[in-house]
Order: sequence, then structure tokens, then C-alpha cells
Amino acid sequence: MDFVPHDQKTIYQMLEIIGFKTIEDLFQDIPKDLILQKLKLSPGLSEADLINKLREISIKSKIYNGFFLGAGCYYHYIPSLVDFIINRSEFYTSYTPYQAEASQGFLQAIYEYQTIITHLTMMDVANASMYDGSTALAEAALMATLITRKNKILMIEGIHPEYIEVVKTYCWGQEIISEIIPLKSLEAKLNDEFAAILIQSPNFFGEIEDLETIVKNVKSKFPKCLIIHVMTDPTCLGVLRPPGELGIDIFVAEGQSFGISPSFGGPGLGIFTTKKEFLRKIPGRLVGKTKEINGDKEGFILTLQAREQHIRREKASSNICTNQALCSLSALIYLLCMGRTGLKDIALQNIQKTHYVKNKISNISGYKILNTKPTYNEFLVECPDIDRFINKCEEMNLLAPLKLSKYFAHMKDVALVCITEMNSRESIDLFIQAAQLASSNMEED
Repeated sequence: MDFVPHDQKTIYQMLEIIGFKTIEDLFQDIPKDLILQKLKLSPGLSEADLINKLREISIKSKIYNGFFLGAGCYYHYIPSLVDFIINRSEFYTSYTPYQAEASQGFLQAIYEYQTIITHLTMMDVANASMYDGSTALAEAALMATLITRKNKILMIEGIHPEYIEVVKTYCWGQEIISEIIPLKSLEAKLNDEFAAILIQSPNFFGEIEDLETIVKNVKSKFPKCLIIHVMTDPTCLGVLRPPGELGIDIFVAEGQSFGISPSFGGPGLGIFTTKKEFLRKIPGRLVGKTKEINGDKEGFILTLQAREQHIRREKASSNICTNQALCSLSALIYLLCMGRTGLKDIALQNIQKTHYVKNKISNISGYKILNTKPTYNEFLVECPDIDRFINKCEEMNLLAPLKLSKYFAHMKDVALVCITEMNSRESIDLFIQAAQLASSNMEED
């Protein structure tokens, strides 16, 4: 495809029409300190000299000795096969497969992704993926209101605070009433006016909720109220019971943990599953397998598309415009590489290493574990001085845990610590040492 770049005259004309003076004005919402400056490279470098110069620059990048930050974006092992496959040109150049006859390979990949997600979650149907976990949860909330014809939802405390903001934004646009309550208030608060209950488990604080009991209690009194379950790290499904066995109506998750690098916080992968009876309300699209009209040759097609770009747009149930196909392919390859035993092993490592750190850090003067329920790979720890602790982590070249006061002002000295299978014994020992040094420095002061 030919590409003719715009000349300066055309650029100035376009900027004038939209009311801007420079191209930089288009990015005024981006903080100045986050905008990359031009590389200071000499003109006319040979390829070899250029590569050497870029290698020198890359050495300045900070490489951590260990990672203790999670909160929705996680460092997990990624098999080499994942990057090898998604970097093949037939995959990374593909877009939405509108023309089935020209897109059989990618349609099959999406179909296999849907299949493996339904096997993992034990849910009836999985769509072709969504933007990320937060938008998947918001779409699930909208879907619940369409199914029940009610405009109220309840969110249980413990959902990722950024997910809550996305849900509230979606609800505001659709005039849906949303409310956040603690789990202990659910029984008293719930009535026939609510379309759905949104709950995260393991929740933002790492705690595993008793979903089976919650589902039974709710359904016994309000059988038409849908229960939406969300996860930010579904590697826990290697050991936890799948949502389909618990009676969950809609299950969504952030699939970044399945073979997708944390990068700079994205891209993510929105996993979306539901019961078969809600199939026609599902957002996004579904890929199905069929046969020729006159023959037995199998093929793959877009079976269902709830999109705004087609006819009868006013009746569209969603405005999701992509299927994050490359990210879903990463998840597919990751899960195929891991298999049931591999995912179980990773989940067990997450649990065992987390509890090892919890026990170690709770024995240090001034530190207290705040979780009262079983946890997966994250937990809350109250620190004698969180800033001093974070500084010690940085001095030891460790990616420090999350300072929870960023989201919850009353949690002044509380850290959300994350441990995965990628944390080596050496990095964990450094982390414990950082906590000890932060505590001993306080005693000296």
C-alpha cells in the first residue's frame, strides 16, 4: 500500500480547522515529564554504529532484582513459544476477521481461545475477548441490566478501585444506579430492584471469598439477580474451583497473566464468559465452527456480533470494537504450554511463596498482616513507616509493593504485597531484609 506523508502546509490546514497551532497541542493532556524527548543521535550513522549507540542507551534501563508490585498487572513466567508464535507475520498483522473466507487461520485461533477459556472456567460460553478486565466487568454490568430489565447494581467492596471507576462511568452513561457496599451488608441491602451483584475473588487485597455460599444465599432469595464474578489474576484457577461450578452467571477477568508482558501497564485482555441462556446478550463477538452447505468441510465464521458498526446500530448492546486478537492468541498459547498441571504448579508456587513471605514479615517488629481470610498471591501488611520501607526496596533494586493510600486515604502505612512464581528465593530474602532494615532504622531514630 502506497503512503504519501502530509506536507507542512496540509498539516497546518488540518490543525487550523480543529483549533490547534502545533501537533504537540494534540497531546496536552499527557504530563510533560512522561513525553519522550528525541534521541540525541549523530546524523549519518551506519547501521552498525546506530545499533551500538542504541545498545548503550538501553543499558540505562532499570532492571529490577525482584518484583513485589501487583494490583492488577502481574509478573508471571511467559514461555518462549508465546512470543515466537505471536511474532509470526500472519498473526501480528491480522485485524478483525470480517471476511471469513480470507481469515480462517485467525478465526480458528479465536475459536480455540474461546474453547480453552470455557474449559478453564467451566462456563458455557466465552466471547472473542475484550479490551481488559475493567471494561469486561463494566460490559457485564450493562449486560445484566439488559437481561433483567432493571437499572440497579451492587458492587461488593474489594473490587479493584480502577475497575469500580470504569463501571461507574459506564453506568453513568446508561443511567444505571450503582452502589458499593461491604460484603457483610449484602443480605440486608439486597432486594428485587437489583439486576446484579459484582464481586471480586481473590479480591483487590488478595483475599479469597466464599463464593459458593454467597451464590447459594443470594439465589435462594433472589433467583433472578445475576452474580458477576471478576478476577485480576486468573492463574489462581489452577487451584481454585472454577466459577462455572459455583453457579456464577457471568465471569470476567483480566487475562494479562496468561502470557502477556506487564509492559507499561498494557495492553490487557478482557476475558468474558457466561451461561448459555445469556448467549444473545453477550457483548463483542463469538467465533463458531460450521460445515459447508453441500459438503462436510469444516470452517470458522463470526457467529454472533453485537457491534455498533453494523445495521440496526440503535439496538446494539455494546460498543466494543475489537477482540484483542493478538492478546487472546498469547493467552491461548500460554495455556496450551502450561496445561492443567503447569497452571496448577504455578498457582501452588504463588500460594506457597506468598505465605512464606507473610510468615517472615509478620515476625519483624512493627509489621502486621491485615488479611483475615485466605489469600492468593497478594496480601496486606501494615508497616511502621511505609515510605522508609519502599525506599529500602528501591535501594536494593526491588520493585516495591503498592502504597495503598494511593486508593484508600485511611490506609496510611499499608502496603499491598504481591508474590508470584517469578520471585526467586534471593529476591524474597532481599525483600525481607529491606523490611528489617526499615524497621531497625526506626528503632535507632
